[in-house]
Amino acid sequence: MKRLMLFGIGLIGLIAIQATYAQSCRRVHNFCTENLPEEEQSKEWTFNNQSKSATFEKGKVYEMSFIAYKDYIYRISTCTDIADGEKINFEVFHNELVRKEMNGTTRLVKEKISIFNNKTDNFKSYYKFRTEKTEKIYVKIKVPSSGESQSKQYKDSEFVCVGVLLQNRRGQKVGF
Repeated sequence: MKRLMLFGIGLIGLIAIQATYAQSCRRVHNFCTENLPEEEQSKEWTFNNQSKSATFEKGKVYEMSFIAYKDYIYRISTCTDIADGEKINFEVFHNELVRKEMNGTTRLVKEKISIFNNKTDNFKSYYKFRTEKTEKIYVKIKVPSSGESQSKQYKDSEFVCVGVLLQNRRGQKVGF
C-alpha cells in the first residue's frame, strides 16, 4: 500500500512538472505585436483564437493550420523568445487544384501552393492577406537554430518558445 501511494504521488508530481513546462510558452503569441512596425500597431485588428504558442526544438521545421473565412483580411505575426540571433523563417500555403498527369490521364489534385515566404521579404515578421473563400491555410515555421531563449527554464537548452499570432478584420466589399 505504501509503494502504491508513493507511486501515485510521484506520478502526480511528474504530471505537474510536465504541465508547468508545457504552459511556460502558452502566451508567447500575445507579444508578437511588439515586432510590428508602428504603422501596423492599430487597434482595428481582432485577436483570432486560432493563434498558438508552444515549445519547439531549435533548427526544426513545424507546421500549423487554421481556417480563414471568406471576406476577411488576416494578419499572421510570428515571434520567439530568442533575444539575439536568427529571425524566424515562415511560409504560408493554401490548397489549390492543379492538373497532374497520372498514369496517362490528367487529374485534378489538391496541392499546397506557397503564397508567401518571409525569406524573400527580408524576414518580415508578419504577413497580411485577404480571402475570397473560406479555406484552410497552412503556416510552416523554421525555428531559429541559434540564439538563447529568454525563458529561464530553456536557457542553455535546445528549446525555445515560438508564437504565431493570428488577427483578422472584416474586409470591405469591392466589385459586384
